[in-house]
Amino acid sequence: MGPTDLVIILLHPIAAIAVIVWMIRQHRWRQRGRLLKGDVRKKAVASHERDGERLYKLAWLVVISGFIGNAVFQMRNREDVSIFESLLPSSAGALHAGGGLIGLVLITILWKKGRNVRDLRNAGQPSARERVVHGRASDAIMVLITLHAFLGFLWL
Repeated sequence: MGPTDLVIILLHPIAAIAVIVWMIRQHRWRQRGRLLKGDVRKKAVASHERDGERLYKLAWLVVISGFIGNAVFQMRNREDVSIFESLLPSSAGALHAGGGLIGLVLITILWKKGRNVRDLRNAGQPSARERVVHGRASDAIMVLITLHAFLGFLWL
């Protein structure tokens, strides 16, 4: 494996670590948010919502980068692979790749719940139930991200 292959393979995990650290910071909002009042809280809520939008897009980019990195690596190192075959994960990485796709579904649900909370709050309707579901989904995703990252490093 040459230096180019190493960079191709490591791009996805390095980007993923950065996004995971940001997601952990975003997840801690539940603890920090309880302590804030007034205008400080309103600014913090707006920041949390902006970061959630950005993280949703970054999660998609990280998963797509994993598939593209895998495809490029396979095409560089195997002569008998087609473009379509290279996009499919090898049997060793299939569990990790499948987890990435499941993670995208779960993060999409989390993102939609967060938007529902915002829309309900802006409409002056009660949003407590949606906030609880959003928070619990966030808890579940953090556990799954930990397992997913572990599987990725085992595969690597």
